[in-house]
Amino acid sequence: MKPKISVVVPVYNVAPYLRPCMDSLTNQTLRNIEVIAINDNSLDNSQRILEEYAAQDNRIRVINNPVNQKTAIVRNTGLRYARGEYVSFIDGDDYLDLDFCEKLFELAKREDADIAKGLTKTFQQDGSIHTASDNNTIKKSKFNFLGHLLSAIYRRSMVEKHQIRFHIDFFCFQIQAAYWANNIACRDDVYYNYIRHEGSCDSDVFTLEKWQRLNLGHANFIFNWVNSHEYAPDIKEKYLAFVRWLYFYGYNKLDTVDILSGAIILANTMRENYDCGYNVQNIVKLRRKLFCKHKKVTLLKYLQHRASEQPLCQWIIKPIKAFASSMK
Repeated sequence: MKPKISVVVPVYNVAPYLRPCMDSLTNQTLRNIEVIAINDNSLDNSQRILEEYAAQDNRIRVINNPVNQKTAIVRNTGLRYARGEYVSFIDGDDYLDLDFCEKLFELAKREDADIAKGLTKTFQQDGSIHTASDNNTIKKSKFNFLGHLLSAIYRRSMVEKHQIRFHIDFFCFQIQAAYWANNIACRDDVYYNYIRHEGSCDSDVFTLEKWQRLNLGHANFIFNWVNSHEYAPDIKEKYLAFVRWLYFYGYNKLDTVDILSGAIILANTMRENYDCGYNVQNIVKLRRKLFCKHKKVTLLKYLQHRASEQPLCQWIIKPIKAFASSMK
């Protein structure tokens, strides 16, 4: 019998959290599901835990990657193996309400919806719990579906017909799914439970590499997607505003030592794609604006960085001295 829902589970070094995740899947009130757990070359005992569960439940299939491939590729691998009428995704360090699959599948069938969505509860490290309210805006327009991708199920025939895939992470999949979905049905009484910890992929620790891969990667994908598909003007502007937010979110969390490199990368990206409101032709001036926009720094520090690169360059040294004098 074909499963009603295929649940794809990327797993990488999450052994302390993995048992609650797997328990929440094996004890779903909707029994006709399959679980595709992909161990992405974990260095802890995640693989052993997965194989233990698979030995006890024939609905679980374990795939072991010989090398680490990152979450987006792992989820796409899961889509290749999925057989369910709908497909959903859960990270190996989170867990679902036990009636998550049943309630969302019933909603999807009742509303003939390509996407059926619940809500997300985020358990913060300080013990606080935040419950999302994004369904309120999604009910007004399916194009408000940005974020909380995991609290939903997706009709697999839609995903396969339009070859919807993960390219960077969440947002690339969501913008495609929202575009092609006939509608998104929502209910507010079933939860995806997100456990935030130091190793969480959306932690506020941003390296230059992470910012380029996630924020700029998402922003550039969305920019190119929106400009190659038909959208109403207000929807297009909503997505482009989101592009601007993605550009600057991680940038403003970079360490001071990475800000100059970040400013150069962002200036080049904005000149090539989208100017984010900075209509500046001179890229040196644009970098200076970006550097000042960073929440941790000032123009003086930017000029000092430039001077350290080219200490004999008088056009840099003079502005530093002038700026320093004006600050006295």
